[in-house]
Amino acid sequence: MAKRLNPGVAVAGITIAALVGVGFLAAQAANSAPDNRGIARTSSPPPTAASGAPAPPVYVPPPVPANSGSGKRVVYSLKDSHVWLVNDAEQMLREYPVAAAPIKPQPGTFQVTQKKEEAQTGSDGLRITYSVRFGAVQGLPLGFAATDTPLDQIDTGAKPGPTPSGTGRPRTSAPASKQSAGIRSKTEDGAALWAFAPVGTPVIVVP
Repeated sequence: MAKRLNPGVAVAGITIAALVGVGFLAAQAANSAPDNRGIARTSSPPPTAASGAPAPPVYVPPPVPANSGSGKRVVYSLKDSHVWLVNDAEQMLREYPVAAAPIKPQPGTFQVTQKKEEAQTGSDGLRITYSVRFGAVQGLPLGFAATDTPLDQIDTGAKPGPTPSGTGRPRTSAPASKQSAGIRSKTEDGAALWAFAPVGTPVIVVP
């Protein structure tokens, strides 16, 4: 006759077997499930420009004006107050803004007639260097020259607009005479023009 098991022992054995089975199934599920733990993790935003500001736009230099001649030359636009230095291969070597003179030349073809590197006082009363003359207008010397006066403070003869309300005093200009045909640039641009254009170099003035 077979020996009968104690009911308490049988229940305990069934319980242990059940727990082992549940643990085995849980382990299998954990091993087969993908590791998605990183998806729920909070991440830092991608890096941006300083203070969250957008990156500044890329500067695209303005092209040399059409119908401005050929070969080595200095091109000056009256409308844009801009200068281009172009070599014999039609390559633009440099371009930069200028402060126009109160008295402006007519569009046409000129040439460099005189140069002076040393500092002097221009017809507008400003201290200038790297003077490059290419003619005269209304009896006044016409030419380019560098100045350490900020270009936006030079009196170009344009009528000032109304002062916006709430901005305080209107902007003041550097002292200047209306009787001037001097075109002013920053010092580094004036030095580049002075080195680029010997006497006889064509200067093309376009509208």
